[in-house]
Amino acid sequence: MKKYYKYLSLCLFFIVIFFLSPLSGDDWGNYIVGSEGVRYSLEVAVELYFNWEGRFISRVLINILTYHKWLWNIINALVITGTIYMGMKFVGKKPKKFIFPLMSAVILLMNLYTFSQTITWVAGNITYFFIVPVLLWYFYYLLNNDDYNKFFTFICVLINLFGTMFVENMALVLVGGNILLILYKYIKTKKVDRRLVVYTIISIGSILVMLLSPGTKYRSTIENVEFNKLSLFGKIIFNIPNFVYYTFIINTYLLVLMSYSNYLIIRNKIDNKYLKVFLLIFMLVVPLFTIFIYPISMFMNTDLFLLIDTKNLFVIVYWLLYLVILSVLVFLQDRKELKLVFLFLVGLMSNVVMLMSPTWGFRTSLFTYIVLAIVALNIINNYLKDNKFYEYCSYGVFVGTIIFYLIFYINICRCQSNLEKSIKKQLEEDSDVIYIDRFPYFANCNINPENEYHMGKYKLYYGIPEDKELILIDGKWKYLIFYSN
Repeated sequence: MKKYYKYLSLCLFFIVIFFLSPLSGDDWGNYIVGSEGVRYSLEVAVELYFNWEGRFISRVLINILTYHKWLWNIINALVITGTIYMGMKFVGKKPKKFIFPLMSAVILLMNLYTFSQTITWVAGNITYFFIVPVLLWYFYYLLNNDDYNKFFTFICVLINLFGTMFVENMALVLVGGNILLILYKYIKTKKVDRRLVVYTIISIGSILVMLLSPGTKYRSTIENVEFNKLSLFGKIIFNIPNFVYYTFIINTYLLVLMSYSNYLIIRNKIDNKYLKVFLLIFMLVVPLFTIFIYPISMFMNTDLFLLIDTKNLFVIVYWLLYLVILSVLVFLQDRKELKLVFLFLVGLMSNVVMLMSPTWGFRTSLFTYIVLAIVALNIINNYLKDNKFYEYCSYGVFVGTIIFYLIFYINICRCQSNLEKSIKKQLEEDSDVIYIDRFPYFANCNINPENEYHMGKYKLYYGIPEDKELILIDGKWKYLIFYSN
């Protein structure tokens, strides 16, 4: 228990946060589907497979767990804690004391939009996050085990069979990761691992079942029509700004970790002093500006925004060169074992495959963000020794962030309680207009019903007659996290 009390405490913290967080956006409609029972939830998932999407596994889980949100609260806390645990496993057998809070901060200090879309939003969380610790375990286990029994073989088969039916880019990560594992094992043993070949075939077959679903085909004919007409090269060129933005610019905490890990590699692995100075300037100056500018740009306009604008050719060229040098540095750090190189490539793959997709967003970059952060923490752990100053600073940030989220979501819960009472009172008074207090934009994904589709589902969820008008009211939130009655 002494070894795991930190994980238990973190899990309990997330359970509290999720019980305080309300349903939002697509969750309103998914709750209604789930209220009809498991059988109906399965029927809807099958119907959507033929009419809208191939994400069958995530859709079934969304329908069931949104209605049973108490169960999702617990499972999601375990999923997130499991992700942090697997991240620690990748860091090494003897992580320094300051690594745990820094690893936990990978979740706690992620971009606020990413947090709202993949941590507290039920549909987004199940689709984009549930598969993350599963794949981390899968890759870690196969990297470190050549001989394993039939039980683990069966588990690996299940992962390859069903793990591709959560979301498209993660399905391609599983297939691509299997191929990289075959190459890795061959480099190490000069033999082809037959079980990995079987896993790869299963994952390819499973992803084809998802990508070639009638629903996916139909959806592609009515959405992003112009993008779909582009050639493969045209799609990549079109998406390079998105790749730069969602891989690097939005991830302030990742840039902090990578800047420090890059500094450590350059200092210890580069002998030529001129090259060392050049690389330190090139790899640190712009990221440090971005770390400062991006958070400010989220809340106010500034002329400095030009330095992170992906319409700026300089910004695009810089970050592409940064990625090339970063890849070389990671290879220099781990050219003997190659496990870190494998992890880096798998993490990057999640965003690379998105170059062929029109549907970029904060949630689609989640896996790349988490894995690149684990790579950086592995490097930091290798070079730094345990130090009380590091430990106090890292735990200070960790505790401060937890306090922020507790205050914020306690106030979210207060607002939600008052909102439900207000809606009930307005319905009893038979008001023609229902007034709704607006939540902060980063509290949860689409937490405010601001389009026709979500307004319709919102009315169904709260029992508001269709003919009633909804009007959002501002002014209840002060200083971003404090709610005023």
